[in-house]
Amino acid sequence: MIPSVQPQSITLELCTGGIDDVQLATAAGVDRIELNCGMASGGLTASAALAEESRRIFPGNIVAMVRPREGSFVYSRNEFLLMLHDAEILAAQGINGLATGFLRPDGSIDRGQTCRLREILPHTELVFHRAFDWTPDPSAALEQLIDCGYTRILTGGGPGPASTDGLQKLVRQAAGRIEIVACGGIRAHNVETILRDSGVTQIHSAARETIDPAIPQNAGQLHFGLPDFGAASYGRTSPVQLQELLAALQPWRTQGNSGS
Repeated sequence: MIPSVQPQSITLELCTGGIDDVQLATAAGVDRIELNCGMASGGLTASAALAEESRRIFPGNIVAMVRPREGSFVYSRNEFLLMLHDAEILAAQGINGLATGFLRPDGSIDRGQTCRLREILPHTELVFHRAFDWTPDPSAALEQLIDCGYTRILTGGGPGPASTDGLQKLVRQAAGRIEIVACGGIRAHNVETILRDSGVTQIHSAARETIDPAIPQNAGQLHFGLPDFGAASYGRTSPVQLQELLAALQPWRTQGNSGS
């Protein structure tokens, strides 16, 4: 039997990549934000200044990414210690939660690193981000994250776009012991299906667009990052996509949802 989700307090978490995104989320009344930099690399740890300014202007809960580099989620000892330091700095700035993902080379949860973060930050919301969808046994991984005391799992229910079947299985297994946040290409056109068929009550979306400004004629083929990304191109939250998503969510939300 498919879980029945009635109109209620549905939380929208917006994935933000800079201060302008945070300002837009504030103006739009978004419930919660995930704070990143380096979105072209999948999201990296935000600077202390970005975290401080975001905390000043955004009234809702802020979850900050803790990820020191692009690529895999298997971290060296030095990288892990840096992540712990970043986590402590962000928590001290009033950030409500941290999004992390620690894996072993075989894709399973690195229980030692995962639980260590909870030990040093016993009162901070901890989110295991979409590295979860790399794990070969999601059922076992979910139980490990519950044992480590994590607050939420960010998942599409499997690799690729959000899967209602995969999400539904995780919601059922979690049974309220850990929160399941749906992600993976969720926009206005498919959010109703995700909510109706999966049983989740929290949605994560980037709602991003790419801006390609004009560049000086002599810039040539110069790149400052990913070679397939224009030298001057950058991403941002799309105001149109965000408003469309909020409109699609409106029937599912009660007035005054705080996103806590």
